[in-house]
Amino acid sequence: MTLGAVIVSALLLTFALQRLFQTEAQLATGSGESLLYALFQAHDQEQRLVLEAYRWKDGARREQDTEKLRLQMDLALSRMDVVSHGTLGRALAGTSEGPVIAAARTNLMAFNDAMETAIREGSPIPPALMDGLHTDASRLKIAATRVFLAERENIGRQRDRYSSVLWQAIVAILLILGCGAFIVARLLVSLRSAARAKEALRRDRDFSNLLLESSGDGVIAFDVEGRCTHWNSAMGRMFPAPCGSDVVGRAISEAYRLPEGHIILAMIRDTLAGQSLHMPAHPVPGGDRYIEKFTYPVWSDNAIIGGILFIRDVTDAHLARLQLVDRRDQLEATVKARTKDLEESLERETKLRELYKGFVSMVSHQFRTPLSIVDSSAQRMIRRGREMSEAEIRERAGKIRTAILRLTRLVSSTLNATKLDAGEIDFAPCRHDLGKLIVEACERQKETTPDRRFRLDLDQLPAAVSCDPLLIDQVVANLLSNAAKYSQPPDPIEIVAEADAQWIRIKVSDRGVGFPEGDHDNLFDRFFRARNAVGVEGTGIGLHVARTIARMHGGDVTASLRSGGGSTFILAIPTEKALAA
Repeated sequence: MTLGAVIVSALLLTFALQRLFQTEAQLATGSGESLLYALFQAHDQEQRLVLEAYRWKDGARREQDTEKLRLQMDLALSRMDVVSHGTLGRALAGTSEGPVIAAARTNLMAFNDAMETAIREGSPIPPALMDGLHTDASRLKIAATRVFLAERENIGRQRDRYSSVLWQAIVAILLILGCGAFIVARLLVSLRSAARAKEALRRDRDFSNLLLESSGDGVIAFDVEGRCTHWNSAMGRMFPAPCGSDVVGRAISEAYRLPEGHIILAMIRDTLAGQSLHMPAHPVPGGDRYIEKFTYPVWSDNAIIGGILFIRDVTDAHLARLQLVDRRDQLEATVKARTKDLEESLERETKLRELYKGFVSMVSHQFRTPLSIVDSSAQRMIRRGREMSEAEIRERAGKIRTAILRLTRLVSSTLNATKLDAGEIDFAPCRHDLGKLIVEACERQKETTPDRRFRLDLDQLPAAVSCDPLLIDQVVANLLSNAAKYSQPPDPIEIVAEADAQWIRIKVSDRGVGFPEGDHDNLFDRFFRARNAVGVEGTGIGLHVARTIARMHGGDVTASLRSGGGSTFILAIPTEKALAA
C-alpha cells in the first residue's frame, strides 16, 4: 500500500470518528426536546394570555388587573421570541412550522397594540383578535406535536447512520493497522538508506569544510535572513568577531556589530537579490592591509536560499602593483625629462646653428668692408708711389690703421664670445678702483671717436670695489662703444655712478636712436641686432658678453629708453657687504 492510501485511510477514519462524535453530541444535547419544550411554553403562555384577556374584558379592570394582563403579554412575547429567534428560531425556519411561528408572532404583536389601545382608551379588545390568539395557541400545540414526531424520526435515522459509520471506522482502523505494518517495514528500510545517505552527506560536508578551511580566503556563508551558516577559521583570523567565536547561527550584522548602511550589509542585500559582486582591493580601516571582496548567491532550483562572501588578503599583490606603478611613473617621468632635455638640446643646437649661420654671414660682411678699405688704400699707395704727398700718405695710412682696428675689435669680440661659451675666461675678482677704470675706458674710447664728449659723475663710487678689473673693463668698454655708435655729436655720453648698501650701478646714457620697444627682450641675445641698427658696424655680441660678465659677478646689465630719445644701459654689481652676506 502506498503512502497515499495510508493518508486516505487516515482521513476516512477521522471523518468516521467525527461523524460519530457529532451524532453522539446531537443525541446528548436533546435539542429536539428543547424545541418541543419552548413550543409548549409558548402555547401555554398564549393560553394564559387569552384567559387573562377574557377576565379583563369581563370587567376585571383594576390597576393590578391591567398590570397582570401586561405581564402575561410580556411573557407571551418573550416565549414567542425564544422560538422565533436564536438557535431554535433557525432550526424552525427551515421546516413547515416556520410560517406558523411567524404568523403567531405577527398576530401576537397586533394583539399587543390593540390591548394597549384598549387599556389607554378604556375600550374592549376586539373579539376577532382574541379568537385569533386562541387559534394560534392551538396551532402552536399542533406544531409542537409535529416537531416532536419529526425529531424522534431524525434521531432514529442518525442512530442508523451512527451504526454505519461505526462499521466504516472499524474497517478503516483495520486497513490502517495493515498499512502501519507495511509502513514500519518500509521505514526500517528507509532508515538504513537514510543512515547511508547521512554518512555520505557527512563525508561531503567534511570535505567541503576541509576545502573552506584549507583556503587562505575568509569565507562566510549566510541564509536569506542574513544569518551566518558557516564561518571558516581564516575569516576568524582576519576579522575576529567582537562577540567571540560564536558566529554561526547569528545575524552577521549582530555578530560583527556592523552599523546600518555598512558596505558588507549592502553587499549581502544585493547578493540575496541575485547579484554576484566584486569589490576591488581597498585598505582595511585602521590597518595597513588591503583586501578584496566577492559575493555569490546560492540557488536551489529557481530560488535563492543564501549567499557566500569571500574576503581575500591582497596586501602583497597590491603593494607590488603600487610599486610597479610607481616605478612605471618614475620611468615615464625619466623618459619625459630625458626627452625634454634632448628636445631642448636639439632646439639650442638648432638656434646656435642658425645664429652661427647668421654670424658667419654678418662677419663675412663686416670683415669685407675694412679689408676692402685696406686693399684699396694699399693699391693706391702702390700705384702712385712717390707721387703721393706726405699728407695723403698719412691719410691713407690712417684709413688702413682704422680698418685694422675695426678688424681687431671684431676678432676680439668673437674670441670673447667663444671663450665665454667654452667657460675658458678666468674670473679673478679683487678690490679695485672702479672710478679710475671707467675714466681710462673713456680715454681709450676718445682715441677711437675723438669728436665725442663724455660727462662723468662718479662721486658716489666707493674707493674700492670687488670685481675682476679686466672683465669689468671690457663691459664698460662695450657699453661706451655701443653708446658712441648709436648717437651723434655734439650730445655728450653720460656716465653716472650710484651706490647703496646692496648695489653699485653704472649708468651709460646717450641721446641716439635708442631701440624699438619690440626688440627690448632680445637686445642681449647673441648676435642680435636691433631693427634700427642697419648701416652701423657691429656683430651683436657686445651686449651679450657684457651681460654674461656682469652675471658672473652676481649682477646684471639692463636697458631702458630715455624720454626725449636715446637709451640708458645700466651695469649693476653687488657691493662687498652684499657679497659677504
